[in-house]
Amino acid sequence: MRNAIIILTFFTTTFASAQLFNDLEKILAATTEDAQLLADAYIAPVGQSLTYGLNGGWSSSAKTHKKLGFDITVGVVSPSVPDGSKSFDINELGLSKLTTTSTTASTAFGPAGGTTFTETTTGATFQLPGGLEDDLILNSLPTPYLQAGVGLFFDTDVILHYIPKSKFKGFEVDLFGIGIKHNLMQYLGLLDKLPLNVSALASYSKLNGEYFFNDLNKTEKLTLGVDTFLVQALASLDFPIISVMAGFGYSNGDVAFNMLGDYSPIYPGTPKDPLSSEKSYSGAHGLVGLRANLLFLKIFANYTLQEFNTLNVGVSVSFR
Repeated sequence: MRNAIIILTFFTTTFASAQLFNDLEKILAATTEDAQLLADAYIAPVGQSLTYGLNGGWSSSAKTHKKLGFDITVGVVSPSVPDGSKSFDINELGLSKLTTTSTTASTAFGPAGGTTFTETTTGATFQLPGGLEDDLILNSLPTPYLQAGVGLFFDTDVILHYIPKSKFKGFEVDLFGIGIKHNLMQYLGLLDKLPLNVSALASYSKLNGEYFFNDLNKTEKLTLGVDTFLVQALASLDFPIISVMAGFGYSNGDVAFNMLGDYSPIYPGTPKDPLSSEKSYSGAHGLVGLRANLLFLKIFANYTLQEFNTLNVGVSVSFR
């Protein structure tokens, strides 16, 4: 299971394909201020995609387990990248000492062609790398997850997402997430006899990642930290063979990106730990879903409407 998750996860594409972030190091030929502006614009959609990916996949039904009932789920969350997030307007960045003949450049999810810049003070040229548009699957970089849920007291489930610290082609990543789902039907009197379930769900996820430019020398690296929070109201009709779910909610993600190390031997004048940025992404969303209930086996799919519309599909084994 560990190897399957790491092979499928978006990191193997984003951080290993064509040494994408190794090429990003070349922006240090610009001033630190201009390099920071370019890096922020280039990597922003990665943080957005992670935010929506980590906030997806927490439930396929509003129904909660009986006491000590549990499920184990393997799924994939696939946030679709909108066209507006595949490129950025260079003129809007306010670059002070860089020139280029282009008006737009690719983000990490944009077309493969790079954009050449010239530093006006030194005359140095470098290329901002193109993006991974050709490698996207259904216009998305899927994020797989392994989930376990258990029923406790008062119609409440505790849900865990987990990826152990793992390494692939110079990238190390680990993930932990916890969610709480509470069934509200117990407060609605006789209505709790219906196949209708209504619940409230809240979750928190934390992802840490490091990409090393040189696997033998771990002093120059990129770090990525993502903290996400989600609240949802869910309703589902749960019949013996099929469940239909709908809901709405609010999600938030705080994304920190850093380029750490000493790059001055290659790029003179570059300060230690040259790049650092923090961004927040938040918004409301609505979702609909369908689940087939085949005894202990559940097969599900749901779709969330938000800035990066997100498909979540998976299979779970559930008891009680």
